[in-house]
Amino acid sequence: MGALTRGDALCWLRGAALIALAVAAGTVPGHAENSVATPFANVPQAPKTFPIVGNPSSSQGSLPLVTAAAANDAAEVTGLLDARVSPDETEVYGRTALIYAAMNDNADMAQALVGHGAKVDLHDNLGKTALHWAAERGSMNVLRVLLQANAQVDVQTREGLTPLMLAARNGRTDAVRRLLQYHADPRKNDYTGRDALSWAANRVTIVDALKSADAR
Repeated sequence: MGALTRGDALCWLRGAALIALAVAAGTVPGHAENSVATPFANVPQAPKTFPIVGNPSSSQGSLPLVTAAAANDAAEVTGLLDARVSPDETEVYGRTALIYAAMNDNADMAQALVGHGAKVDLHDNLGKTALHWAAERGSMNVLRVLLQANAQVDVQTREGLTPLMLAARNGRTDAVRRLLQYHADPRKNDYTGRDALSWAANRVTIVDALKSADAR
């Protein structure tokens, strides 16, 4: 064979380079074992479904009582209580069925829970009890049930807020008056030094009620 010309040499080099690239990419038969791994080959696949945020049973298994209470289903709650489900079942946010009863102003549900021994002063992850929620929402029917069940009237959240402060902050005049009837302390301070009067934000009827109680 004669000597390679410069052009022949360049063609041979190009061909060799293309073959080497094909082998590296695993496209040449018999060379699949030399293929280069893709950058994400070993990254775990994300699940196709995720727990629903706010679903009481999504993170802690079956919580029938809390689920029924969150759905405001008093009949289902009563049936579960009669079947001896724990009245103090707690979901991922720390909320009990009694807290949901307060949030929904469902006095029948609250009464059934209390009647089956539910602990009235259990708090959620924010430190809020059922009484806090009833005061904040203005749930007067549940507020009455809780106060008659001797709920702690001046219990504080993680921020030091009492039910009276939450009622004053949210303009719940009737709740403020009812809490004061049960000797809620209008002078008590939260952890920033504010009392219920400070939280009332110049709501005249609430301010008057708080000042009258403070004068006694």
